[in-house]
Amino acid sequence: MRVKTFEAGSMQDALDVVKKDMGEEAFILSTRTRRRPAALGMGEESVIEVTAAVDEAQAGVPPLATGTPSTYGLRPALESPAPSRRTATPAPLAPPAPPMDLQPLRRELLEIKGAVAALKDNDQRNASILKELDQMKSLLSRIQRQGMPPAQLHLPPSLLELYGDLVANDVEPLIALRLCEYAQRALTDQDGDASMGTVDPERARLFLRRVIADFIPVAPPIQLEPGKMRVAALVGPTGVGKTTTLAKLAAYAQIHLKQKVALLTLDTYRMGAVDQLQQYAQILQVPLHVALTVEDLRSALRFYQDRALVLIDTPGHSPKDTDTLNQLRGLMDELPEVETHLVLSATTKPRDLTEIATRYEPLHPTRLLFTKLDETSTYGPILSTLARVKRPLSYLGTGQEVPEALELATSRRVADLILPATMKEAE
Repeated sequence: MRVKTFEAGSMQDALDVVKKDMGEEAFILSTRTRRRPAALGMGEESVIEVTAAVDEAQAGVPPLATGTPSTYGLRPALESPAPSRRTATPAPLAPPAPPMDLQPLRRELLEIKGAVAALKDNDQRNASILKELDQMKSLLSRIQRQGMPPAQLHLPPSLLELYGDLVANDVEPLIALRLCEYAQRALTDQDGDASMGTVDPERARLFLRRVIADFIPVAPPIQLEPGKMRVAALVGPTGVGKTTTLAKLAAYAQIHLKQKVALLTLDTYRMGAVDQLQQYAQILQVPLHVALTVEDLRSALRFYQDRALVLIDTPGHSPKDTDTLNQLRGLMDELPEVETHLVLSATTKPRDLTEIATRYEPLHPTRLLFTKLDETSTYGPILSTLARVKRPLSYLGTGQEVPEALELATSRRVADLILPATMKEAE
């Protein structure tokens, strides 16, 4: 009997080599999977090692002549004696059943056994591959649901994952894609490997956060100069928190900056609007003036020339109410060098935010101010609106407390909202 060991890349290749070298009569003794150095020293690869055997004494023996009775693996049958004339001729015996060749069946069973053993050896590697495939399938499904065609998925895996995070935070898909492309370009310029899909996830996240921060325009706080009156007005739809935000700005200037402040309201449309602002004025001990006409507005500004800051509250109304908007525009045109903040709620849908900003454009807002950050869990609409409206961000309202729940907007703060830092980055 001849025994030999073969190596091949797969079980099927190994069986083909065994049959070619040892013939169809060969059978498998054992199989196993092992690792060996790959070509050119590039890592390792898996090979199938198969040990086979063949009985050379029986290999190649021609089959018996047709018609010659035989028994499988035994000597030929004895001849029957000649029949006697005195006795009747016995009935001819039935020919012996053809022998059953069990060798092919045994060979097939050994091949199956070897294949099963090889699969068991590869269980861990297969499980890892299947897990990666499941993750990629989940990521692709997530991105397809968020509206990005698979044909555009040319980002490396780490940035592709971050793209999904941005869209999940309600950043518009096209803007999210552009931000990831900028991050990929920055990584390629510095490392040269971003396009090869080898970007470390932590590094990709850090670069993308920098890109987002650079993408966000921010405005300085309201500038107060000695001996000069600064006028700032808050405009925007109803329900976004203009009056509360006005009180926060007044309280900060009065208490922390020690500046003289006056309040002026043009909002006589909403029931209780003046009463609410009057309560704030009494608490802060600052004057409040109600202007109904252009002449009222001019008189109030002349009267408050000694104030460092005059804050103007405007009526909230539907952005589609063009008549009221035109009346407000007529009053705003009388304000000298007014700093106009368009107040928007972070809870508003992205498409509605763009429409609101477009309808308030006749008032020439110079800043965007977002409120109600404490009432939402997604902050992507802030970034999308800044990209479309192209106005700097001034303040962020984070609650109802006066004046604590108002903070000056910074690019890093918004980047933290859009793509939070990891624990490693925070350290």
